[in-house]
Amino acid sequence: REMAEESIFRNLLEILMSASSEIEQVYKDSCELVDLDTCLLLIAECFRCLRNACVECAKNQHVMRNLGFISTSVHLIKLLHGIQVKEELLLTALRCSLQFLGNIASGNGDSQNSIWKCAFPDLFLTCLTYSDEKIVAYCCMVLFTCLNSENVRELLDPGNLTVALHVLKVYKEQLESEWSFLIVTDHLLKCPELVKALYAKLSNQERITLLELMMAKVSEKNPANSEEMNVLMRHADFLAGCFQEKCEAVLKLASAADTEDE
Repeated sequence: REMAEESIFRNLLEILMSASSEIEQVYKDSCELVDLDTCLLLIAECFRCLRNACVECAKNQHVMRNLGFISTSVHLIKLLHGIQVKEELLLTALRCSLQFLGNIASGNGDSQNSIWKCAFPDLFLTCLTYSDEKIVAYCCMVLFTCLNSENVRELLDPGNLTVALHVLKVYKEQLESEWSFLIVTDHLLKCPELVKALYAKLSNQERITLLELMMAKVSEKNPANSEEMNVLMRHADFLAGCFQEKCEAVLKLASAADTEDE
């Protein structure tokens, strides 16, 4: 890994770009000449190699980013998503590509910024709703790695809020997904404006999930600093306001006329 020269990565980039061209050809011409299985296998092996080359190696991360691997990978992931076959070779290629993005971003701010520029919000919207749990989990890993206070505020945009809504849905449906839990507790809950915007869009069951995640944050053993306490107090004020507005509903439940009112 440490000895790898730039020429190796150039060769891998050429293979991925060639594979992209072949897949695009399938789209354009419904070309039967392309051996899609071999193509998908090759893509997966390339991403496995790249994924492993990034581990604890800032030099390789830097070289790959400068060669344009991030934009090439994001483009290829979008192409792969468009293929209508849900076979194992396709899933493996998608999983490995997302793991590569997670590894090239790990501990590397420049790579995180590049991924955010290339992939947000489209790639996250695509992969967070995928039918394969591993693809969803790896997408959450990439999202968590790339998030910072500035990027979290971008989620406030009405078109981007869907990304945060999907993360909550992933947590609710796949409780073993540690990454979706961390995205909410370590990033989303630090922005009171985002919590308000999310709350307004959630169903009652989803609101309960959000409240459970808030409780997990409040119950953390590490004492919160003054800034975190201020954010938690703003959440508490917001929820108290919601309760004051809606508390009459508790009394209404006693009357038979409103038994259907969730």
